[in-house]
Amino acid sequence: MYGVIFDFLRDYVIEHHGGKPTWETLLKASGQSVHKIYFPVTEYPDEEIVAIAKIAAEALSLPLPAVLEDFGIYTGKKLMTFYHMYVADNRWKTFDIIEHAGKSIHHYVHKHNPMRKPPQLTGERVSENELIIHYHSARMMCPVVKGIVQGLARHFGEDFTIEETQCMYHGAKECTFRVTRKLH
Repeated sequence: MYGVIFDFLRDYVIEHHGGKPTWETLLKASGQSVHKIYFPVTEYPDEEIVAIAKIAAEALSLPLPAVLEDFGIYTGKKLMTFYHMYVADNRWKTFDIIEHAGKSIHHYVHKHNPMRKPPQLTGERVSENELIIHYHSARMMCPVVKGIVQGLARHFGEDFTIEETQCMYHGAKECTFRVTRKLH
């Protein structure tokens, strides 16, 4: 996983869960140095972020999927700032970003790394108000994906319901989400 995601996790922990001492405690508990620095475009073992997230979930007495989803909400907003240059049209909103993430955005982000392992992510627009997301990754971070959709929606001031219709944790080959715009 790219270091930028670790940077987002560090910022999330610092901003929402006790500051720098909490981040250092999580690093130490996961076997890392409290002085570890993650470089944004360097890849790090997936196990490192999973270990940190598991320790955080235990410390918060929350299920791991809830912690990952909350982190995803935070990440959705951060992605729009960090990767803004890959958004081809400034009129894009949540559905547009998701539809283009797997096709073009991941390509640009990962094109200089031949060892890249981006998730397989596609958005299939069913109607103006409904999108089906297909997600597959060995990382099985579907709660983060669900959170990112919510974070993007908040960023754009949109309101959706998100239903996971199948999940890799329950034996499916991919996770599928039905995202429906709430009409007010």
